[in-house]
Amino acid sequence: MAELTHDAAVARARLHELCYLHPEQAGALGRQLLGLGGAVAAEGWLHVALAEVRSGDEAAFQEPLARAREAFEALGDATGLAWCDEVRAIALRRAGDHAGSARLQAELDHRAGIHREPMYRFVAHNSRAITHKHTGQNDEALRHFHAAHEAACETGLDGPRITALGNLGGFHHDLFNLEDARRLCEDALAEARRCRLPQVVTISAANLVFIHYALGEMAAARAMAGFMLHNEGETLPDLAHRFPLPVALGFLASGELAQALRFLEAGAVTGIADGDGLCDWAWIKARALLAQGNPVGARELVERTLAQRAESPLPEQTHSSMQLRQALAEACERLGDHRAALAWQREAHERYARLVGHSARARFIALEVGHQLAAARRERDRAVLGHREADDDRRRLAELNAQLQAKVAETEQLHQALREQALRDPLTGLHNRRYLFEAGPGLLELARRNQRIACVALLDLDHFKLLNDTYGHQAGDQVLRRFAALMKDTLRKSDILCRYGGEEFVAVMPDMDADQAEAVLARLLQSLQQLPPEPGRRRIPSGSFSAGIAVFPRHGSTLEKLLSRADKALYTAKHQGRARIEQVPATGFGTLS
Repeated sequence: MAELTHDAAVARARLHELCYLHPEQAGALGRQLLGLGGAVAAEGWLHVALAEVRSGDEAAFQEPLARAREAFEALGDATGLAWCDEVRAIALRRAGDHAGSARLQAELDHRAGIHREPMYRFVAHNSRAITHKHTGQNDEALRHFHAAHEAACETGLDGPRITALGNLGGFHHDLFNLEDARRLCEDALAEARRCRLPQVVTISAANLVFIHYALGEMAAARAMAGFMLHNEGETLPDLAHRFPLPVALGFLASGELAQALRFLEAGAVTGIADGDGLCDWAWIKARALLAQGNPVGARELVERTLAQRAESPLPEQTHSSMQLRQALAEACERLGDHRAALAWQREAHERYARLVGHSARARFIALEVGHQLAAARRERDRAVLGHREADDDRRRLAELNAQLQAKVAETEQLHQALREQALRDPLTGLHNRRYLFEAGPGLLELARRNQRIACVALLDLDHFKLLNDTYGHQAGDQVLRRFAALMKDTLRKSDILCRYGGEEFVAVMPDMDADQAEAVLARLLQSLQQLPPEPGRRRIPSGSFSAGIAVFPRHGSTLEKLLSRADKALYTAKHQGRARIEQVPATGFGTLS
């Protein structure tokens, strides 16, 4: 099929832009085109349908979409028919049928791929990104958000470009890549204000409230919520109806609980508390209840939300899931149920670790996608210049796309394997010193934010040099491997276990006081001493270890300081006869903030 003329392509793009920014105007303009007949009327029906979908009317789009499809079939317009399918996929997703939307999109990609027209590419990639996001396919979602932004820039239109920028920033927040998220959303907000796009202004400001709160920037979160309510004469649409949660969060950040609860109630009335925003609504409401001194209400709310969430077919959003469990842990602790509080805090920590992983991967993919898109763009441009109208060119582009995707997958696997190797001790399989100093500070920061404790223990195998000299280095290596396996069996999965160097090991144990840590290490010491000797021509003894324990934040606010204090306690254990576990003395070093 021949490409659209330049004028027709521009007209279609502007109509699509209007559907995203002002759906009512787009619908009215589409209806004006219906009386002109032919291809123009077909475009009119298409944009009436898309405008109805964007307006949220699930029933009203059916007839105009059917009329558009009928007109495009009569014209033999394959691109127009593809547009009809894209609108159908968007409608399914907005109605909550994410699986149905994904199936239709996959069928479209298999049948015809994504058309070269920039506006089509923007809509298609943006729609696929949102679908992948809701079905938990974060890597694919991020790739499509980047591709949507690239296509949006090629349209030459402000609406798609700024919308794509804001969407990309919002998703980086979902992946806990907060610094990039803040930069992208601030850019989107500035551009949307410059171009007078109130809907995009509102969405970008809403994203920034959540980002500032996650970064601990409470004054900035409150200021952004204030901007959403009072913003230099800009009129933001249906604020209380559509975006109550970020405003509530902004008031919560500044301790204005009555205002926060008022907007949370607006969210409950409008159905946000029952839909996709359930988890965000629940953890914000739970935080407000805790601030009011109502841990019973907070606990009941979170437990009810988790039960509702368990029945949903959609995957949990990791950030909301972490916030819910942190709020529940705090409520349980205030009620004196310390066992439940510890269990929920551990679950929150597991999700925090997942968020940190998402964040690192998001930064890697963002960097790699930039290179991939640039290379693909150059290759595509060369192909288009040489064979613009040829079918062979389209097949070649499809092959290049497939090769590119395969190379990306291969590169990702290699990167993951290399990173894992770089963070593991090859002899014991435990994490190494590098991993300790990458992950440890984050765990301590989480403990600080939640006003929790953590223990850092430094362990050293006793008489290890003598063992090496007597039995040989191969025997020493076998003892190190056996001890590492015993550590993994005895300590928790949520603890950080590292080979620090030589015969030294480190354990970072969140939500554990010094006495609890000493009891765990005592069990480990007993298990080591009871291990039978290693079989062989010369039976190798298992030996023992000495350990020192420091507590965060009492003995230090940084990992380095805690290790230093633990090392002093370890020296005391060695000096007093070995096979001992010593805590930093209560009066030894004072408290650091």
